[in-house]
Amino acid sequence: MELANEALALRRNAKHLFEQAAEHEAAAARCHADRHDYEPTRSVLYRSAATLACNCGKLDEAALLAHEGLAGQPPPAIADELRLVLARIRWLREEPKP
Repeated sequence: MELANEALALRRNAKHLFEQAAEHEAAAARCHADRHDYEPTRSVLYRSAATLACNCGKLDEAALLAHEGLAGQPPPAIADELRLVLARIRWLREEPKP
């Protein structure tokens, strides 16, 4: 039982760290929001932030970040990845809950 409790504590800590990473990545992306001349760095930051937010279950934030990334001039491959994040969000929202 002790190992199970330790594993649960590690899971909670990992979730917290992922949420912090998502917040920091979103802040970094938004520092470059109007820097359309700063591609592909700008859109890569948005892609990472949107993916992390999605992985944390923050679907509204993830969708907003993906749309903000697409609002710039991302390279085609990064734009495709941002669209994949949006597709994943749609799928997660439609997925039946147990």
